[in-house]
Amino acid sequence: MSVLLSISLTMSGILSINMPAFLSALNYLSPVRYAIRNLAPYSLRPITFTCDAQQTLPDGSCTISNGYQVLDLYNLNVDPGWEVLALGACALVYRLVAYALLRVKRGRWEGVWGRRRSGERDRIVR
Repeated sequence: MSVLLSISLTMSGILSINMPAFLSALNYLSPVRYAIRNLAPYSLRPITFTCDAQQTLPDGSCTISNGYQVLDLYNLNVDPGWEVLALGACALVYRLVAYALLRVKRGRWEGVWGRRRSGERDRIVR
């Protein structure tokens, strides 16, 4: 679980900006992606950055002067409301898949794949 969380945090958009298409598509399944995209605008938009004389560009301005520029750089300048909605939908889908898998494992569907416990007779399904 630790490895999966580390990979999903890396792919969420903070550490990796440009990923291969396969990993980018896989990232849409991660709830961490939606959580980061929801929190980043709230935490970065009100921030202003300063720089000293050694860090300024030739025109005298800073490379990054506000949080909006950081959000644009990381492609995180999105509507946070939609991201929290996507996070809820992702969590709901994960719960439904887990419930379906439990029903398959514990329910009547066990006989579909032909597995029987030792000594179990054929059941008549009505």
